[in-house]
Amino acid sequence: MFVRNVTDILGTERDVSGKGWKSRRLILARDGLKYSVHETILEAKTTFRFTYAAHRETVYCIEGKGSVQNVSTGETWPLRPGCIYSVGIGDDHVVETQTEIKLICIFDPPLEGQEEAD
Repeated sequence: MFVRNVTDILGTERDVSGKGWKSRRLILARDGLKYSVHETILEAKTTFRFTYAAHRETVYCIEGKGSVQNVSTGETWPLRPGCIYSVGIGDDHVVETQTEIKLICIFDPPLEGQEEAD
């Protein structure tokens, strides 16, 4: 068992960011679990296109407003607090934000640490 607080991660190698996003990697592969857990913050009025070659991801929205689109079907759903979505390996999808969005993201298999989205 271990307990970790997101404030313990800020400013460490588990606090990863790029243009328009921040990812706090709460659980990684080296923690010995079969998944990783991340608190991800996306800036307002941004668009991100993701496709994972080797991972499945489940995402739970806890703050903010936006949308998620399945690129292959064109279907689009609103992202609001309480919404959850899941994508498989190779599922091309687009996330657009209206406001800043805070998400809890779970990856299977777990991320190692410094990966950035494809």
